[in-house]
Formats: sequence, structure tokens, C-alpha cells
Amino acid sequence: MIYFDNAATSFPKPSCVYKAAERAICECVGNPGRGGHRLAAGSAEAVYEARESIARLFCSDTPERVVFTHNATEALNAAIKGFAKAGGEILISDIEHNSVRRPACSLVSRGCRVRVYRTYPDKDDTMRSFREAITKETCLAVACHRSNICSRELPINEMGMLCRQRDIPFIVDAAQSAGACTIDFEKTGASVLCAPGHKGIFGIMGGGFMIISGRVEPGDLATVTEGGSGVDSQSIGMPLLFPERLEAGTLPVPAICSMKAGADFIMNVGADEIGRRERAVMLAAKERLGSLKDKIELYTADENNGSVLLFNVKGRDPEDVAAYLDREGFCVRAGFQCAPLAHKSIGTPSCGAVRASFGYFNTKAETDALYKALKRICI
Repeated sequence: MIYFDNAATSFPKPSCVYKAAERAICECVGNPGRGGHRLAAGSAEAVYEARESIARLFCSDTPERVVFTHNATEALNAAIKGFAKAGGEILISDIEHNSVRRPACSLVSRGCRVRVYRTYPDKDDTMRSFREAITKETCLAVACHRSNICSRELPINEMGMLCRQRDIPFIVDAAQSAGACTIDFEKTGASVLCAPGHKGIFGIMGGGFMIISGRVEPGDLATVTEGGSGVDSQSIGMPLLFPERLEAGTLPVPAICSMKAGADFIMNVGADEIGRRERAVMLAAKERLGSLKDKIELYTADENNGSVLLFNVKGRDPEDVAAYLDREGFCVRAGFQCAPLAHKSIGTPSCGAVRASFGYFNTKAETDALYKALKRICI
């Protein structure tokens, strides 16, 4: 199989990731923070080392503000629902994934309002739209760094600094950019950055994280999940310290250890170099498929800084095209990719489109094979 579904989860992983996960399963058998014995302490040490690696990857010097979750969706729910204020207005972009849109819209029942600001290929236009959307009722703003269907990139540094000036919490969804470009967390001005471990970080499924700014006090974030934290057990509330306030229950230690290995791999290769290689493969695919312009509609604009290529074969249902490609040995994803707002924004048909998303281990030769397969279906 040729795997072009890296926007859903990266594959293959670096060998160090598989080894780290296996080692954690066999050796990190104690429950971190749930005992003073050596096995629990060993697991806790492994988890803290992972916090350190994730913090370094995002240019942060506060590993205790790296909070582990089970995926990016859980992190985004914790951040959005933790910051939202009853009666306030939540700003989300028109290219957000459902992991942002749905938790934001769920807060309408608590008296919140959701306002969608428009994004553009030009970052100055996006900033103008974002600035104009802010009102005195705005209690929270959210932005994906890169779209999961077209790789449109939002100016998160400028957006974050504007929110900081206006004392508005700002959440960044880095699901499609973490690991593929340098992100200096402090320069984003974000209150919280959320990301999965199993995509650009190369970890196994079951882990994610959020990085919380030093400007955010533990009491600023209401808890969404409560339970055992390993500290202050007699209190009926979650502790007022990070990361324990937001880490209720047992952590996914093997996934966390795999994230450390992935983060270390990225820092060794260089996030920008990884992104450059991924984009080069995407551009090769775009050029090849673009030669079939009478038969294939491409939705990826010149602004694309990422590794996602969205397309349709004219006159064919995208689900049928994806099924055909599966039979031909390709893994792609068809439909709306959990981002109907983004599809509406860029103008895909009512049936959605086919997404090919490229990773560090893909090659230009594989894009040639995709071209030949699609050329056959176009005949």
C-alpha cells in the first residue's frame, strides 16, 4: 500500500517511536503519580521526560505546563470549555475542524454565541477579518494553524498578540502543523496550543497534549474532566496547579513515551526540513495531477504551505474514487474530512472531495504512481 492519509495519522513512524512504545508497555508498568514505589516512579520519570521534549520542540521552558490528553480533540474540548464564559462570544475561523466547531457550538446551551470569521489566502485580509470580528463580548478566540483540507495557514502570531493586547484567551489548533514547521509557543501569543501526538509528532494513537502559557493561572481554566490526580486526594476539586489540574485519571504512558521519541526525532531532523520535504512531495503530486486539468479539479491554491492536496475527478463521486484508489493500493480519504466549514469556505461540491495528505516518508515516485492510477480512471 502507498499511504497518503497522513493528515489523519502519520504512517509509517520512525523506528525509534515503535521501540519507545514497546519499551513503555514492557517497562513503564507502574501508574505515574499513583504510588511511591519504584515502578510508579519510573513511569512518572518517563512522563516528565516526555514533557521536557515536547516543551523543547515548541521552544517552551516550562515542561510542567505541557498537559497530556488522549488526543487533540480532548485537548481542544478542555481548552474551549475551560475558557468559555456564559453569555460570551466565541470566535472560530471558517476553516475549523469539527474538533473546534462542535465543542464551541455545544456551549450555545450555556448562553454562549459562536461567531465565524472569514479567512483568506492573504494573511493581511485574514487579520482584518479577525480584527473586525472581535467585539466587547468576545470571551475566546480559536484558530487552526493550518487547514486539514487545503493547508491554508493562519497568522497565529499576529492573531495571538492582538488577543493578548485585548485580554482575550487565544487557542491554537496545531493538529496539521505541529512537527512540520518551527512553532515558538511564546511568539504565538497563544494562551493554549493543542495538538495530537499521532500525526506530525509521529507518536502512536492514544495521545495528545496542550501547552499552557505562563500567563494562564490554573484557576483561569474550568475543568471539564474531574477525577484522580495523584495529589491533594482529600479535596473535592481538582488541584490548582498544572499539569495535574487537567490530567484526571491514568495517563496513556506508552503513547506519551512514543511522543517523546517522535519529538526527539523531529528536533534531530528539524521541523522545517520535515515540512519542506512533505511540501515538495505535495507539489510534485499537484503538478502531476494538474496535467489532467480537463479531468481533475484541484482545490489546493498556490498559498498552500503544507502537505495536503484536495481534488475531485470530474463526474465521479469522491467516495467512489477513494474506493477505486484503495483497490489500486492507495490510502486516501474522501468526503468532508470532519471539516464542513472549510469545504464550504473553499467551495467544494456538496459531496466533498478526495484528500491526499503526504508525510515525511513519502516519495515523488509514489506521486507518479498516484498520477498513473488516476489517469486510468479518467479514461
